[in-house]
Amino acid sequence: MKLVVLGCGFHGRGVAYELAKMLEITDVVVADRDSALARQTAERIGAQWSSIDVQNGAALRDLIRGASLVFNAVGPYHYLQSGVRVVEAALAERVAYVDMNDDHEVAEELLLNPTWNEAAKEAGIAIITGTGIAPGMTGLLAKLGCQRFPEANSVDVKFSWNYSLAYPAALHHFFRLNSGFAPQFIDGVYVRPGAFSGSEKVAFLAPVGIKEVCYTGINDPVSISHSLPTLKRVTAKGAYHQQEANELLRTMVRWGFTSYEALSENTLSPFEYLMQFINSSTGKTYFDIPLEDAPMSVKVEIGEVGREQPALVLEGQDFSRRGTTSACAVVAAMLLRGEIDFTGVRAPEGCVDAEQFLSITAQHPDIKLFEWHAGRCQPLF
Repeated sequence: MKLVVLGCGFHGRGVAYELAKMLEITDVVVADRDSALARQTAERIGAQWSSIDVQNGAALRDLIRGASLVFNAVGPYHYLQSGVRVVEAALAERVAYVDMNDDHEVAEELLLNPTWNEAAKEAGIAIITGTGIAPGMTGLLAKLGCQRFPEANSVDVKFSWNYSLAYPAALHHFFRLNSGFAPQFIDGVYVRPGAFSGSEKVAFLAPVGIKEVCYTGINDPVSISHSLPTLKRVTAKGAYHQQEANELLRTMVRWGFTSYEALSENTLSPFEYLMQFINSSTGKTYFDIPLEDAPMSVKVEIGEVGREQPALVLEGQDFSRRGTTSACAVVAAMLLRGEIDFTGVRAPEGCVDAEQFLSITAQHPDIKLFEWHAGRCQPLF
């Protein structure tokens, strides 16, 4: 069995480590544009490595040919269409595909454009997009909640997490998601409320506490509504833990610094320049914001449209970013073991057994899952 992991950043190399350990795969190939990073990742698990740019379609096809699965950890997924480029190669080589895409633009393309599903079925492969914590675990919490409360027709996802310069791709991702283009599924249709709309204060479990969140662009309004078609409303709201980071984000969006429209052919776009500046040695003196000693928290409210209070609330905490890595690895391993069996394009909540996934995930030492009943909180498992 051959496994290819594209992208050797924090999450990509973590997925490679975990899958190699979980499945005892001997033929693992890790690849990244940074050859030194790919080599270091490979040496840790005795894998092969390659230096590759996923924009090179021919080289990408050569690399994944004959693999049982390609895991795409090259983000941000919307940027230069990195997500779609790897899907195209997977289809051409008939290789199963899993990613941790958290960009709504890619979710809209892969899930709402039926040609991708048709192409995957014709190729006889499974394509799973959006594993991780949010999206991914949030969608599977929603699925479990809807199974426990069959009358549900609404799902509202809310989350708060740390701003950190240590994860430049995550900064790129979240700045873009709050630029005002993201869809929400309200009254059975997709709408785009705009940047920083729908603000509300949410009480997350300690140590996170009360945070103000607003509509944001993770996959969930698209993927959950697509996967659970009886729902009439699916929304996603999120923010950083640090208020200073949210003020920075709001200011950059307001003044156009999340735009990809370059001034000329020979200049960077405002957004590309901003990301380079933030991650430069000079920029870090301006943009470094202290971390809060709190986990990433997600809250999934399941209920009925028109009722003020949700019928069921499920909540998760990730005390290390490795929780996201592990969630991705669990889905990929389930697919490789044959525990997920379909052809086409789906989000995790459209193909993964929610209880099985969540019970496995809950065993992770840094992931805590809870459910609320009659105002009281207890472990989910």
